[in-house]
Amino acid sequence: MNTNTITLYPSNWLYNAGVIGIASYYPDYISFENCMICIDKNLFTNISFDNYFEKNKVINLTGNNLYYPNFIDSKGNQKNIFSEFITRFNYLENSGCCHICANPYYLNDEKYFEIEKMGNAAKMFLNKIKYFDMYFNKLLGPSKSKFPNGFWNMNESLEVCHLCSFILIHHHLAFTNLSDKTQLFINAPSFKLMYELNRIVKALYQSEPNDAPKKRREIVANSIIEYAHKISFTFSKWTSMNIEIISKKSDDINYYTFPYNVAVIISDRDIANLLRDIGETNILTIILEQRYNELIDIAHKIFRVCLKNPEKFLKNDRNILRDFIKIERNLNRPLEFANKLLKLYSIIVEKLKGVGV
Repeated sequence: MNTNTITLYPSNWLYNAGVIGIASYYPDYISFENCMICIDKNLFTNISFDNYFEKNKVINLTGNNLYYPNFIDSKGNQKNIFSEFITRFNYLENSGCCHICANPYYLNDEKYFEIEKMGNAAKMFLNKIKYFDMYFNKLLGPSKSKFPNGFWNMNESLEVCHLCSFILIHHHLAFTNLSDKTQLFINAPSFKLMYELNRIVKALYQSEPNDAPKKRREIVANSIIEYAHKISFTFSKWTSMNIEIISKKSDDINYYTFPYNVAVIISDRDIANLLRDIGETNILTIILEQRYNELIDIAHKIFRVCLKNPEKFLKNDRNILRDFIKIERNLNRPLEFANKLLKLYSIIVEKLKGVGV
């Protein structure tokens, strides 16, 4: 066991988003192992704490913060207490109880008492972070730990370990801001997969023009396709690969489960490469809705049009091509496009036979 690292395991989406937020901001201090993630403890002694208090940095923890209101009390010396608390994370011990993660870490007694002896502001801070409430999430947490909790089945007073108190205040960093003001996070049973898919979503959609909103399933599908295109990856590495999409907009949080059967198909590298090459949104929609036979129907309709002399094309013939083909390069080579659809269908059929879907 490496005593210089902390191993984290996937849990609920809020915790996972916090871990991915840390991983995306401190990539030099993380490594992946199977579905888990390992954090180098040197992270805690090398953090620049100014980033946690200045606007537009990691987070602004003071005052009436959008995500974590009054996590750091602007009165007293809690900014200094926060930094003293985190820099002692080299002395975390795997012990105690936590309702956020399955692998709780707390400061050992000696280091905990060192913080406590810093005065009343320190005691208030340590007491405040014991339970999950609005300090960790304005939308999900209650105003006091006694009130029913909106995150975990309306239970009261969910215990939060010391490590989770740090992890949770990074959860917003994992979300991608879409053009319609929606924030999106892809949750999965593997930290490596979460890290890659959310990174791709940010690259593809965070700077998207305001006039080009996309459906969330298409966003995730394109991310999976990009991931499969770049590396040799299959979802069959795990016995269950349930991908969950969490979308936040204003005060609403919605959940969407990406179908496993579809994930198996589009994560096949040959299929992913072909879909990427085709590039047509309507074809991707057909795959997402598992209407695979329509690929043959579309190909045949295009073939019938293309067999005619172009000079004898009827208006309806041109409309048929326009109905199925939107991208100019595909319109210029409709026969090639139709052949790609048939090839896509044949690969999908073979893939379905192979995985028993």
